[in-house]
Amino acid sequence: MSNSPFIQLFLVILAGAIVVLYVRPTITTIRATQDKIGVYQDELARVAGVNNQITEYKNTINSLSLNDVQALERYLPNTVDEISVLRDLEAIAAETGITLTALAYEGQNAVAADETGMVPDSSALPMATFKLGALMTYDTMKVFMAALESNNYPLIINKLEVALEEGDQLGVSATIVTYSLSAAPAPTDPNDQF
Repeated sequence: MSNSPFIQLFLVILAGAIVVLYVRPTITTIRATQDKIGVYQDELARVAGVNNQITEYKNTINSLSLNDVQALERYLPNTVDEISVLRDLEAIAAETGITLTALAYEGQNAVAADETGMVPDSSALPMATFKLGALMTYDTMKVFMAALESNNYPLIINKLEVALEEGDQLGVSATIVTYSLSAAPAPTDPNDQF
C-alpha cells in the first residue's frame, strides 16, 4: 500500500475532525469539572472554618467555671421573677434612703414608645417593665442610680420624669426594665375550657 497524498490528506482531516469533535469538547468538560471542583473545595474550606469556630465557641462555653455560669444565669435569667425584682427595688430604695410612693409590675414587653416615637424591636430580648414613684433628693437620686447599675442583673431606666417637690425633694417617676432570655408564659384564662 502506498502513501498517496489523498490518504495522507484524509488522515490529516480525520485527525482534525477527531480533535474538533471529540478532544476539544472533552477538554472543555474537564475544565468545567475542574472549576466546579475548585468551587467545591473553596466552600468546603469555608464550612471547615465555620465548624472550627463553632468548636472554639463550644470549648469556650465548656471551659466556663460553675460560678461564671451561675452568675450569667443570674444576670440574664430564662424568665424574670417579678416578685424578686420588686423586692430588690424595695431593698435598693430602703438602702439608698428614698421614699417610695409607687412600685408596680407593668408586665412583659409593655414598654411604650420613647421620646423619638420609636417602639422597641419585637425581635429583641423579652423585657419586664416596672413602674416606680419616689421622693428623694438629688444626691440620693445619684446613689439610687448607682445602686441600680451595680445590681446582679440589668435594671435599666427606660423613662424618667423628675418634678420639684417641696424643699429640696424631687418627685421621681421612672419606668425600669429588665431582660430575660424567654418570655414568661402567658397567663391562662380559667374560662378557656375545651
